[in-house]
Amino acid sequence: MDKIIYGEVSQGSVQIVEREGSYFIRYDSGAHQVAWREDEITKEEAFEIAKNPEAETKVLWNLQRRLISKGVKPYISNWKPDE
Repeated sequence: MDKIIYGEVSQGSVQIVEREGSYFIRYDSGAHQVAWREDEITKEEAFEIAKNPEAETKVLWNLQRRLISKGVKPYISNWKPDE
């Protein structure tokens, strides 16, 4: 079961959840279209955002660079919020 650490996607924010000791960020990565994603981040990144919401941009930028370096396209949806 997911434990919400930060945010609420229904309010246009990112959301951070903890699941089985791992941390995931849920966010809309689309520019001109909605592309919901859920990607794993470090515990440090999760709590950096929880303490300072201005860190969202930096964490997402670093995450997307990591995904690209692994051959993952960070602008393609891989998750859908419950409606």
